[in-house]
Amino acid sequence: MFVRGRRLRIGVQIQAQRTTWQSFSTALLGIEELGFDTVWTFDHLLPFSGPDDGTAFETLTTLSAMAVMTSRIRVGVLVNGVLYRDPATLAKSAALVDQISGGRLEFSLGAAWAEREFRAYGLAYPPLAERYERLDEALQIVRSLWTEQRTTFHGRHYRVEDAPCEPKPVQRPHPPIMIGGSGTGSLRAAARHATSVNVQGSAAKCAEAAARLEGICDQLGRDVADIELSWHGQLALAPTHAAADASARQVATGHGQDLESQRGNWLLGTPAEVAEQIRGYAAAGVSHLVVGIGHPFDLEPLRLLQEQVRPLVV
Repeated sequence: MFVRGRRLRIGVQIQAQRTTWQSFSTALLGIEELGFDTVWTFDHLLPFSGPDDGTAFETLTTLSAMAVMTSRIRVGVLVNGVLYRDPATLAKSAALVDQISGGRLEFSLGAAWAEREFRAYGLAYPPLAERYERLDEALQIVRSLWTEQRTTFHGRHYRVEDAPCEPKPVQRPHPPIMIGGSGTGSLRAAARHATSVNVQGSAAKCAEAAARLEGICDQLGRDVADIELSWHGQLALAPTHAAADASARQVATGHGQDLESQRGNWLLGTPAEVAEQIRGYAAAGVSHLVVGIGHPFDLEPLRLLQEQVRPLVV
């Protein structure tokens, strides 16, 4: 299937929390073997839901290991939070991951949202307006470091002075840049700097975000067709609808959520039902679907997605 001229891509986010490295790495290799296009970790210092005392893997160490362990699938973080690291050292780290992976990095950045992590680790958590300002400045710095010999930047929040970034990424002019979020600040940052924007919610919400992005692109003179629209949500796929629904309820309860209020964040049902839901997202302009899986990592729904659903939507 092609969506607005783009081949439909399907990826998996492995939730790097409340698990072991052995389980995570086994899932990673299984996902690549199943033929998915992209695989992602997350960017959190604590589990993002429920009690905060479970394991949560450090992001860039995890991403580097993912790059080493895989050979074909594209790797990334969904999404890097702008407040966790300064943009210059993040650009350096990401450039080396692109080298390690042989040019398979999908870079990302978002305004960050998990406030309790910042309190726990003594990190500043400014209001959303400032986080959007930091996001825009960080993207300017990252792109410049990747494409220019040296970068000088004097912003309101960040300062870089005659800084090189070597080695440069393999991908030229730079790796794909995904912005996470559908807020106006995120969409504006995507229109100015990115090649992709990642949103959540129902197909209708994705269509609304796509329309807002197009309006912002028109204002800035950017062709919205240059920006991939991606979706991130959960997958509950089984031979029967009842089994899929039961699986989704179990996962939602584990996250302290009510499934009924979260259905827009799920691909849920039988292979035929999920294929129809994917067509709905494609009609909204989504050309990259990323489904999240948590521990214990059951790859059977992912196998069904690749073997029984994907042929229905290609």
